[in-house]
Amino acid sequence: MAEARQLREYVPADGAAGAAPTIEAGELTGGSTDHTVWSCAGNLTAVRSIRARVREFLSGMGHSEGCLDDSELAVSELATNALLHSRSGQSGGVMTLFIRSDGVRLRVAVADQGEREADAEGHTRDDGGDFGRGKLIVDSCATRSGEYDSDATHVSWFEVDEARD
Repeated sequence: MAEARQLREYVPADGAAGAAPTIEAGELTGGSTDHTVWSCAGNLTAVRSIRARVREFLSGMGHSEGCLDDSELAVSELATNALLHSRSGQSGGVMTLFIRSDGVRLRVAVADQGEREADAEGHTRDDGGDFGRGKLIVDSCATRSGEYDSDATHVSWFEVDEARD
């Protein structure tokens, strides 16, 4: 599959493990929001599509080239981590992309389906080794960033405050 298939309405047949991860909206009010569920097909082709979606949305909101570049790099890290370290990267996995902008501050979040099962291929979030630089990249691009977990979802997010003339 050349590109990951974008799903605007994802409703699992039985509400099982394929359910789309949820995201808390945060403190932004007003502005515009894009909330998209992606079918990841167990591969990294979704990352390219997610970068393009973020760039297109934020460009339409009038954000600067620097802001677009930083956001694109940061969301690449979040989406790649979701695919490498969670069930979203396994066959049948999905992740949710949330973008909100009020023209000055933007928030981007990626929700995945939580930790991989112990016998699954891939890396866990805390296996160390050559991993862990992604958070430094996200932090250097963002004004704020963080993550949180629920029973079946892990969400990583960042915000960028853009000074306007």
